[in-house]
Amino acid sequence: MAFEIRSEEEAWEVLDGLVHGRIKIDSIEDIELGDWVKSTLYIPNQRYDSALNAYMMRGWIDAQAAIYRSYALVAHGEANGRLLSDVEKDELELIVKVKSGSSDQEAQLMDVIGEVLTGAVDKMDPTTLAIVIVGLALIWAGQATMRSWLQNRKEERLAESNNKTMIQALETIQTVAAGDKEKQALIQGAIQQSPVLKGLKDEADGAKQSMVRHASQTDAVVNGINLPAGAASAITTSTRTSAEEERKDGAYYIRKVDTTVPDGFRVHVEHMDSGEAFQASVQEVMSSLEDRQIIQDAEWNKVPVRLQINAKVKKSQVLDAIILRADKYEHPEETTKSRTADTDKQKVRRGD
Repeated sequence: MAFEIRSEEEAWEVLDGLVHGRIKIDSIEDIELGDWVKSTLYIPNQRYDSALNAYMMRGWIDAQAAIYRSYALVAHGEANGRLLSDVEKDELELIVKVKSGSSDQEAQLMDVIGEVLTGAVDKMDPTTLAIVIVGLALIWAGQATMRSWLQNRKEERLAESNNKTMIQALETIQTVAAGDKEKQALIQGAIQQSPVLKGLKDEADGAKQSMVRHASQTDAVVNGINLPAGAASAITTSTRTSAEEERKDGAYYIRKVDTTVPDGFRVHVEHMDSGEAFQASVQEVMSSLEDRQIIQDAEWNKVPVRLQINAKVKKSQVLDAIILRADKYEHPEETTKSRTADTDKQKVRRGD
């Protein structure tokens, strides 16, 4: 059954059906996104008639970089735009149109989102891929997700600041509309079913941050949401935070091994349950030959490995990580069977 999604509201209905199992997709060709899937910026100021200045342009440049990283995350397992070829970048290029009479800017995203997910076609079943496509369209272009992002940023800034002027500016931000909380819960449900969507959402949220910040010289409308200049500036002003050490122990897949590091090697890991992906160093002085062999075997055999990792984390992002120890992964069921077998042997010996 084909689905022609002609509006944001229709997209929410389809995503709800996909996440809760009411809709199954046989082919990704069954999903067709309408021209509502676009990122927009409107500057109602005669000074910017049919134009945008260099500062405003930076927001679109950062959005383009986020799309490159999103493609790299899906295709290569790492959000690194430098991994893309010139041909891949051409396929992902944003075309920003500036309409006459004002600075009314828009970039169509239907084809770009489809291109971002070409690397996932062989990794996901059609229904899961449809969840990611529709979810990503809503994350980038949906007004509900834009309002929720603004609300979250507003709450963060209010918790951080005692500046009365900034607080007054933040209070002018449009409140979340009815139904937005349920829609964001639906996005979280989609992320649980396809964890790669978490990384893609992080990239889109970063692009929103830059778009809003670089539109803050004057009042603006971003993705259909009114933003006074003072509010846009207040919401994108960040308090400096330092990275904190955090243990990231758990079961991981080894997606890639880089042996060009002079003092060991680096691995691209993906958490078995959450799908969180990052790079971690395996240093010669902190690991044994057995540790390194377990990691290499896990990559070659495409099986999980249990790792002890010490990481530096800032705003939920892993900035640096070191693998302290590697052990072979034992599935909980296999462990239970092994313990049961040992118990049975002991009973036989005792004559029970």
